[in-house]
Amino acid sequence: MKFMPCHALVIIVMLASPALAQRNLKKIPPPDPEIERKSFQVAPGFEVNLYASDPKIAKPIQMNFDPQGRLWIASSETYPQIKPGQKANDRVLVVEDIDGDGRAEKTTVFAEGLLIPTGIAPGDGGCYVANSTELLHLADTNGDGRADDARVVLSGFGTEDTHHILHTLRWGPDGRLYLNQSIYIHSHIETPWGVRRLNAGGIWRFQPETMRLEVLARGWVNSWGHHHDRFGQSFVTDGAGGEGINHLVPGAAYRTARGVPRILHGLNPGSPKYCGLEILSGRHLPQDWRGDLLTNDFRGNRVCRFKVTESGSSFQARLMPDLIRTKHVAFRPIDIKMGPDGAIYIADWYNPIIQHGEVDFRDPRRDHVHGRIWRVTAKGRGLVKRRRPRESTLQELVESLSAPETWVRRQARRTLQERPLDQRGAIVETLRTWLATLDPSGAESESSSLEALWTFLALDTPAPDLLERLLSARHPGVRAAACRVAGDWPGLAEDSLVARVRDPHPRVRLEAVRTLARLQRPGTLSNALAALSLDRDATLDYALWLTAWERRDTWLPQLRSGQLRFLQDDSALLFVLSSAKDPAVVPAVLEILGRGALAEADRNRAVALLADLGGPAQLRIALDLALANSTRPPQAANLLDALARTALTRRVRPAGDLASVGKLFTSTTVDVQQGAVRCAGLWKLEPLRPDMVKLVTDSKTSTALRATALTGLANLGGDTSRRQLARLATESTPSIRLQALAALVGLDPAAAAGLLPSVLGKLPQGDPSELTRAFLARKAGPARLTKTLNGKRLARDHAKIILRTIDASGRKLPALVAAVRTAGGLTTGPLKLSPQQMKELVAEINTRGDAKRGEVVYRRKTLGCLACHAIGGAGGRVGPDLVSLGASAPVDYIADSLLNPNGKVKENYHSLVVVTRAGKVITGIKLRQSDTELVLRDARDREISVPLKSIEEQAVGASLMPAGLTEILTRAELVDLARFLSVLGKPGPYAVSRRRVARRWQTLSDTPQARFRLRRTRDGQVATADPAFRWEARYATVAGTVPLGDLPVLVLGKRRLSFIRCEIEVITAGRVAIAVGETAGLSAWLGDQPLTLESVTQRELPVGRHRLTLAIDPASRSTPLHLELAETTTANARFVTGK
Repeated sequence: MKFMPCHALVIIVMLASPALAQRNLKKIPPPDPEIERKSFQVAPGFEVNLYASDPKIAKPIQMNFDPQGRLWIASSETYPQIKPGQKANDRVLVVEDIDGDGRAEKTTVFAEGLLIPTGIAPGDGGCYVANSTELLHLADTNGDGRADDARVVLSGFGTEDTHHILHTLRWGPDGRLYLNQSIYIHSHIETPWGVRRLNAGGIWRFQPETMRLEVLARGWVNSWGHHHDRFGQSFVTDGAGGEGINHLVPGAAYRTARGVPRILHGLNPGSPKYCGLEILSGRHLPQDWRGDLLTNDFRGNRVCRFKVTESGSSFQARLMPDLIRTKHVAFRPIDIKMGPDGAIYIADWYNPIIQHGEVDFRDPRRDHVHGRIWRVTAKGRGLVKRRRPRESTLQELVESLSAPETWVRRQARRTLQERPLDQRGAIVETLRTWLATLDPSGAESESSSLEALWTFLALDTPAPDLLERLLSARHPGVRAAACRVAGDWPGLAEDSLVARVRDPHPRVRLEAVRTLARLQRPGTLSNALAALSLDRDATLDYALWLTAWERRDTWLPQLRSGQLRFLQDDSALLFVLSSAKDPAVVPAVLEILGRGALAEADRNRAVALLADLGGPAQLRIALDLALANSTRPPQAANLLDALARTALTRRVRPAGDLASVGKLFTSTTVDVQQGAVRCAGLWKLEPLRPDMVKLVTDSKTSTALRATALTGLANLGGDTSRRQLARLATESTPSIRLQALAALVGLDPAAAAGLLPSVLGKLPQGDPSELTRAFLARKAGPARLTKTLNGKRLARDHAKIILRTIDASGRKLPALVAAVRTAGGLTTGPLKLSPQQMKELVAEINTRGDAKRGEVVYRRKTLGCLACHAIGGAGGRVGPDLVSLGASAPVDYIADSLLNPNGKVKENYHSLVVVTRAGKVITGIKLRQSDTELVLRDARDREISVPLKSIEEQAVGASLMPAGLTEILTRAELVDLARFLSVLGKPGPYAVSRRRVARRWQTLSDTPQARFRLRRTRDGQVATADPAFRWEARYATVAGTVPLGDLPVLVLGKRRLSFIRCEIEVITAGRVAIAVGETAGLSAWLGDQPLTLESVTQRELPVGRHRLTLAIDPASRSTPLHLELAETTTANARFVTGK
């Protein structure tokens, strides 16, 4: 339960000292619930009242209603950690509104003596409780309202982190109990069915009656929200992620999942972190709200609403106006449920401090005694009549399965499920009789029948006839749900399930595929993969890939023995083969290629697979394709990258004469040139050495291509390369020297270190960051550099850049840091303030800081903030998104982190330093790890894959955030920057809009090559993949605008123009409406075709990415650029975010 922020600019990776954390919270708000309630800004048409509060309840963590309408609460005054010698005394509370006035009159302590209970689900004569390492069942056997029997149901859940332990208990529509755990937990659970393991985050599915436990999905950081919609589709929120609402595919892997090479992503990249999840239903709420999702931005003090609509095999989720938002810093909504009266109930953890490890566990300002439950109702609408399922007849309970309220339906089923076994026959007969009375043509007939099917499942009573009927239902949601039920009744309706693999609706196909994968019976794999013959979107493609990958131990032996016969279509077979990443597939891939029947895309995929897995003969095929004139440049570049990767990781190169790769040195596509040069160096092609030298010395060669050529010379090796690189480092033009010296480091670190002082001494304006990275990337590099710098002098600016680069590497190198400081004459380090000085700085930030000026400072390229951090999804991903930083992190916390980013490492953002057997050092944030590779994100936001077998050692590193901001910024700039960060996400001008705004852009750099090309062609040339153009990342402001003053201006004769582009991703085809507002001074191209702009420009667009390029005439336009997708958009579309 991540009740703490994970975002801070610098903070994020290396957070502030706990002793300083949240010092500005001197003015703790009065805990009066009425003061808090009056601060709420509530959605029009709704009102809030206090349902329950302290002192009767304190620190509610999770809550759930029972069939009687009583609210059960797991609460912990101990969190975040028990004190030495302290007696654990956390409680389970039962709260009741006896007279139905919307306020609880009775609170009962059902159980106490617990240690940080983090989940609760009433059921089976008591409640299930997540209690540290165990799932307990607490029961009241004598009817006094207090637990007198405790039983350990499951044990072995990990306890590595108290806000990641077992949590979020929820009964599903299938009668199973769902339980979540988070990233740092490693669980090994003994069950009658064998040991079940989940290392890191994920969601469990548990059947208490049979003790069957299985993993439903893996991943996420801290998934404190899970719920099923009307048709059993699961949605998940992540209290420490940044992808909003997640649609759960059974068996899938999501962000941070271990051991899986491919993952699914959430529906809302760039979102704040959300906790809790509820899906609205029922007659009390306005029609427009029913089916919407509510979740909590607990750091931003608000309750958020999403509208979810279908999108192919998955969904799209659009953020709507908030249900509740407030500036009250102690309002911390963490759980949300619909109640028996149709109202919305919100658990408020009430605490001005929410950080977990970042704030001292014993900080006296941590609130341990307050907490409240808020009740939200729609004005002027009648409440739902309260039902008492435990007092209802069987007939009444069964009829309740068709109620409009999800709560009523689920509680009726729970009550039927808990009835004594001797009543089960009567229940089944009543269900069948009721089903017979349903009007088959009725609008709700199929939904009601689905509720009955789930009830049969909960009762562990197969209903094959009903299952067969619903597998052919009219509504695709019902058919999809029936597919999932079929997985719990193996052997029933299997022919009908197989038929759904070719269903016209993609989500039904997805559910059929995943159910067949789960059954693992003979023939089910071939039946599941029959869906490859139909269209598929990204989510269905993932489900098919996952099915093939999971079952590779089944089909790979068949492939090796020549018995793999179930796929006749070459494209489908290739899809399956590519999922395994196993050399055993190479002969089959060659056979497919030999038949010559593949489409171009599949042929390219097959050859790329050969490049990754094949031997010399197969790699030759890939090289020949890269060399072919008919191969498009992007595909040629991909093939060359694969060949270079194979040379690095497997030490294998193509057969035959390889010198022909040199003809690609003159390609008009830079990526192809770089790939060819990289291969030539790794393949040790001596005859191409002169061509590499020519690329290095040619003044028209781009910086990136020159660096590749220099590295190629280093890879050729030998004394000739040493001499050439040394000469280039000392005698060539200034623009080449540092690059040449950096290349020499990879070949001869000692020689490069010896040349460094003299080379830098002749380049006072040179940037030694790449050179420093080259030394840091070698195991012996830092020691060589330290030895060389002893007794030498460096320019102060050079020393500062070197120190910042060392900081950003994440490596702990005190000897090298000291040597650089001494050589550069630097005596200061990160500024450390006394408590009084910090108090004064905080006061200055609050009174004199200017957020508008601070945003300008934040956006400076020299600071590199946007290179590592996104705001609203646009920007780097080395650190967390800062979308709501100011709403969660106090001012002193931000200020101290800016001054001293290495104070403390934030969880999930530790750097990892990896040393390979070849002596190469790679540092980055760990993204994921499969059975074969480790994937890191380095300080330059690049994903780097490291084969596990190549790793010699690993160690936790320091921050990737460079220190030394105080040496770059004036005090006034620091104050303004801190002020800007402190208001990010708070209601007002620095809250990121919920609208679909273009935030990630690229601008055309003002280079001689670009000006030359545009003077001789046409403006529309910028919309093509012309290698003369260099594009650089640019990001919108928090308000979503691009200031024209930020853009490079190209002088083209008498004209002055800026060029900027963004991308629109269309997930489901339809109309895309682009609102640009004022069109003055704008010209546009969609793809490479001219686009006539209107205030709202509408086009029908197919699935895929579409590039929108704009030319801006600053003489005709002064207003900033602002683009968004208008409400008239019918396609599932969004602007591409990220870096």
